Amino acid sequence: MPNVTHVRPVHLQFKSCDESMGVCSFPSAHVQLTKKSHMLMATQPYRIKLILEMPESPVNKELGMFMVCAQMRARGGVLVSSSCRFAMLRHRSKLHEVIRTFAFSPFLLSGVNEEKQLLQVELFSDFEDDPSVPVTDAYVEVQSRHAQVYWCELHVQAHFSGLRYFMFHWPKFAALIGISTNLFFVSLVFILSWYHLQDGLPEFVKTKFKVAVKSEEEEETKKFVGKVKLELEREDSSMFLDDEDFRDESLIVEEIQKMEEPKPKDI
Repeated sequence: MPNVTHVRPVHLQFKSCDESMGVCSFPSAHVQLTKKSHMLMATQPYRIKLILEMPESPVNKELGMFMVCAQMRARGGVLVSSSCRFAMLRHRSKLHEVIRTFAFSPFLLSGVNEEKQLLQVELFSDFEDDPSVPVTDAYVEVQSRHAQVYWCELHVQAHFSGLRYFMFHWPKFAALIGISTNLFFVSLVFILSWYHLQDGLPEFVKTKFKVAVKSEEEEETKKFVGKVKLELEREDSSMFLDDEDFRDESLIVEEIQKMEEPKPKDI
């Protein structure tokens, strides 16, 4: 599993005006993601967001929509990908502001709460790093000279799907299912091996898996069939013998019987 979220602070820089107060260039920043050769995991989609904390000042309310751009570059300044997205503060009516200010006045006066909004600008929704040109730096630019920002951060979040999403959000349940599945298959292999060594399987396994097992009756029938075939072959071969052979054999048998008879003793 890759790292879920990489958070990097973004320090915006701009050029101030010489003759008047204010900003005379778009605020921009260079974010070094890693000092190593790569940070992101290959073939893993990532969501890259820029988090902006902006005050609910009259300038920001009148600002309306503005663009936020980002460039992902590899070592040596090689451009890998770029993207631009719009952003704006949430609109609140005057009645809403009055009621909210009155309700949160104790927290606002004590400094626990502030009149600000947190904007999440999703720059890349499905970014995949190229192993041949891994991303090491990011360049961020807020294309508005009048935008007022407290602070901002760059979030690189891994976008899980399928098995990784299941394992990340429900790790205990995923571990239980994985261990149970492994034990089931290991037990099944052990049981089938045991029955195979015992030279027999239960009937339900035979019917389910159609496993042909040799039984003792089948072996006996095969032996009986073999004996019958041998007898038939002998009978067939005896039919081709001539009558002279039979006579020679009978004469030999008679001579052997005469030799075996006891000789009479002389008186």
